[in-house]
Amino acid sequence: MRRAMSRVAKKSSRVMPQSQTVQRISGSKAIDNLSKIQLSDEQVQLKAGVFDFIKKKLFNYDGKPSMYVIEGDAGTGKSVILNALFNDLQKQSMHGSANDILKGTHNYLVVNHPEMLKLYHQISRSFPYIKKSSLERPTSVINSLNKTNSQCDVIIVDEAHLLATSKDAFKKFYGDNHLKDLMELSKVLIVVFDAKQSLRMGSYWDDERGNGSNLQSFYDSLPVENRKWYTLKQQFRVVANKDTLDWIQAISTEGKILPFPKSVQSGQSKFDFKIWDDCGAMYTALREKNDENGQCRMLATYDFPYRLDGKDYFVQCGDNFRVRWDRYTPRALLPWSEREDTFEEVGSVYTIQGFDLNWAGVILGRSVGYDAKTDSIKLKPEFYDDHAGFTKKKNIKDVEKVKAKIIMNSINVLLTRGVKGLYIYAWDPELRERLNRI
Repeated sequence: MRRAMSRVAKKSSRVMPQSQTVQRISGSKAIDNLSKIQLSDEQVQLKAGVFDFIKKKLFNYDGKPSMYVIEGDAGTGKSVILNALFNDLQKQSMHGSANDILKGTHNYLVVNHPEMLKLYHQISRSFPYIKKSSLERPTSVINSLNKTNSQCDVIIVDEAHLLATSKDAFKKFYGDNHLKDLMELSKVLIVVFDAKQSLRMGSYWDDERGNGSNLQSFYDSLPVENRKWYTLKQQFRVVANKDTLDWIQAISTEGKILPFPKSVQSGQSKFDFKIWDDCGAMYTALREKNDENGQCRMLATYDFPYRLDGKDYFVQCGDNFRVRWDRYTPRALLPWSEREDTFEEVGSVYTIQGFDLNWAGVILGRSVGYDAKTDSIKLKPEFYDDHAGFTKKKNIKDVEKVKAKIIMNSINVLLTRGVKGLYIYAWDPELRERLNRI
């Protein structure tokens, strides 16, 4: 994660009293988004279908695992469905009738993302039938089950694109692949996945085959009757017109720069979408939005130096923007996006992945340039500063291709955080000029 302080409209930060902190947590927007939002008709049907799948596969378990994959882009409500599903699953496990196949089942919800796990732990306080011990990182579950030589019934995996695809002794994972081990240690596996959100070579999931791991390969290894795949399409996070959604999708997945959305030009869009040629001015405008609405934050691609050494590191663009990267605060109770002091910071892709903002101000940094011949983004991996993310793994064959995909994935994550608005500033002057051209 990341760090720092601002020359633009500095604000003092303070530590809230414990009573205030608890009050804020109980009203956390991130918690409400996962636990209190009413499911759409599609989501209700999907949850019921997955629940039925679990019950049938447990009843007919023959020693072979089953897998249900829920795929969807950022903002399609994947985690919302999982939370509702796990609530019902654990309620049945604890309070089901004696002849209910789910009665007494041993289940886990796992996520390989410390901020998301922290959020699930907070949510569990509102549900007496969910124990904190049933919410874990995948390595913890794998090591615990292996130690006792046991198997659980159901494992639900949120953000499965963050599962490790290679050994990581530093984090005490000694297997070759999280998903492989989870399949061996559970009877039924429910997997939520988006290949466009893999951000590191050590947890790289390729939508093709030959680099990192491929979910389709694991899925295809199961008998036809033991597997099911569903793709969510409806966008719930970004409340923008289709032409704006298409613009974001094109630039963040293919690098293509589409014509500026007509719905925005004509003033018909409720989504506040702007391209800026002055980063300091963008930050000032974002501050006004934050004062009015809250949860407006600056984000940037990992193109500005940062080291985990306790020091502050800064994102600097032009002469009037110098703001620190977000500080590493593992003990903070609230998500970074909801803490009042973090407006004075720039969030990285790791800070914000899995969370919403009202407005997102995104800096496309030094690794994101412009190719005039193709009228598209030109990636420059040599300027991408996430050295840990680029650490070569033995299952990565085409290193340069994977580096480019990781950068594109990070752009996709950053550009899909804003619910009500998205502001963009490009560090590269040629790209900045092209994006401002309407």
